[in-house]
Amino acid sequence: MSEQVTTKGIEHVCCNLCGADDTAVRYHMPVRDDQLGDYGQDVWNIVQCRRCGLIYTNPRPDAAALATYYTFANEWDYQFVQDWFIENADLQRPTWQRYLRVMRQYVPSGKLLDVGCGAGTFLLEAQQAGYEVYGQEVSPYFAEYGRAAHNLHIYKGELESLDLAANTFDITTAFDVIEHHPDPRQLLQQMHHLLKPGGLVVISTHDIGNYYARLYGARWRYLNPVGHLVYFTRQTLQTMLRQTGFQVLQVGGIHTIDAGKTAVARNKITQFSRVILLRTLIIGLYKPVTRHLPRLTHWQIQRGSATLNHKKLLLRAGSQIIMDDDMVILAQAQK
Repeated sequence: MSEQVTTKGIEHVCCNLCGADDTAVRYHMPVRDDQLGDYGQDVWNIVQCRRCGLIYTNPRPDAAALATYYTFANEWDYQFVQDWFIENADLQRPTWQRYLRVMRQYVPSGKLLDVGCGAGTFLLEAQQAGYEVYGQEVSPYFAEYGRAAHNLHIYKGELESLDLAANTFDITTAFDVIEHHPDPRQLLQQMHHLLKPGGLVVISTHDIGNYYARLYGARWRYLNPVGHLVYFTRQTLQTMLRQTGFQVLQVGGIHTIDAGKTAVARNKITQFSRVILLRTLIIGLYKPVTRHLPRLTHWQIQRGSATLNHKKLLLRAGSQIIMDDDMVILAQAQK
């Protein structure tokens, strides 16, 4: 890899997959209005490597700028964390439970490290499933929250700086983390280093090769040049996993992957009805109507331990009609 050059909160990097410095600009992406002047520049290039196809922000915010970003000191970022990761954590439970069903096919028990564990909601589900769980988190806010609220064992700091022993864990996971990491290859190498021979890695991230990502183009919901540094397709992520010592076992969408082909097929049918048909009604009909008739927003539905209300519904629906523009890949460490 070529040496990085850093100036004024900005660093220029080469391709993290093949090492080349040969790109074409895909998008010019402005930051949100509330981020103007915060991270070195206000419009960033998202580029694609001409050699291997990896897509990434270049130049990008440097380490100091990213450290500021992950304090969540910005009011918008802090409120998003509260809404999505704290108050609405129950929305993630079905996804975590499906992941665990798939993981148990390969590694039914053992020590699990969740890299970038956030508020710790996956760790709680994994703990209930019988795994011995540990978390890692660079955000001081999340690390302290997970320890205080859930009594979880969370390492604070960059994974590479923690000096954890090799061959320690049976499973390492990273959900919506790798796209934030300035060096995804190094992250995967470190996760491989921490795994026992034959151990399992589980990675989820956004899929920029998905049909809907290509359809929306520069308007795609996950194009965030400050927070998201690298954008993988299923092909480029599998290539990087193989290059870092893993054998790919299973690939799927985060809302459809499951244990067994029948379950996956059922999930795809369910996901189509929920995401395409229901989301169209929510975004195209319900949302505009409730702007004019706010009394229709005063409702709540309880289902088990999960609740759904107007605010959660709009948060979950988002603003785009999409399906499976997130992916999850399970791979086995080859020693």
